[in-house]
Amino acid sequence: MTANDIRNICLLGHGGSGKTTLAEQMLFMTKGTDRLGRTADGNTVCDYDAEEIKRQISISLAFAPVKYKDVRINVMDAPGNFDFSGEAISAIRAAECAVLVGAAKDGLSVGMERSWKLLGKKPRMIFVNRTDEDNSDYNATFEALRARFGNKIAPLVVPIWDEGKKVTGIIDVLNKRAYEMQNGKRVEIELPEGKEDVVTQFNDALKESVAETSEEFMDRYFEGDTFSVTEVSAALATNVQEAAIVPVCMGSPINLRGVSNLLDDICGYFPSPDKRSCNGISQKTNEIFEANYDFAKTKSAYVWKTIVDPFLGKYSLIKVASGVIKS
Repeated sequence: MTANDIRNICLLGHGGSGKTTLAEQMLFMTKGTDRLGRTADGNTVCDYDAEEIKRQISISLAFAPVKYKDVRINVMDAPGNFDFSGEAISAIRAAECAVLVGAAKDGLSVGMERSWKLLGKKPRMIFVNRTDEDNSDYNATFEALRARFGNKIAPLVVPIWDEGKKVTGIIDVLNKRAYEMQNGKRVEIELPEGKEDVVTQFNDALKESVAETSEEFMDRYFEGDTFSVTEVSAALATNVQEAAIVPVCMGSPINLRGVSNLLDDICGYFPSPDKRSCNGISQKTNEIFEANYDFAKTKSAYVWKTIVDPFLGKYSLIKVASGVIKS
């Protein structure tokens, strides 16, 4: 496996937004685990400490290796409670990109805004979570995000509601395809009747976000020209890496809805480590050089977190910036 087959992401957001549950669903859907844990039951992969199980909150940074379509996604589940913000900062330092998780009924939370600021210019994506709960409102959350962060907020999916306003599936805005979960798997279905206007509305919002990334696209947008799926997809991949566009996904990890689409978007739009730049320092000359995660260059790495464990002792987590380091 090479650097272009890796995505290092951190899950950030307010406490209780469902980050640990989302990581659990990613593992379960990709066969990383054979049973689906719940924070209420105290049996999730990421919340394993006795205090985390007792309090049903994340206290320390946890890791979940997810393998999806030949891509290794190193998921870092960071605590959302402000008392443990140092853990989130460690995750941001190690990850190339982030998924900001927010509950649909909470709108734009303080924790999400704070995480947005901490990320600086790093690529990010937003996952509007817990859409199956009462009083959840994806549309209101999306509008709040656009009002705060502007047209760089680009919708990738919209929910399918039944008569009782209960979410039953999702629609891929770009490809105009509808999906629902059947026996734990994503299944494509016919686009529901009466949803054409909603899809068109959000598809226009997506193209508006793309149009603002270049003068050529802006001119074409105002002239009424249409963008092809390939053009929009390519523009997303380029501009997400520069944090010029922030895609918005939605779902509910409780019933696996939207998780497959999120994994597709992480692999398709988030940059691999070799697409990002970083420096190394030579121990012999103390000279700084462009490491850029190149295996062929001199070995360099940095410690981004040190853990003191009563059983394992003191150990440090390192990120290799160049060369090859063997145990």
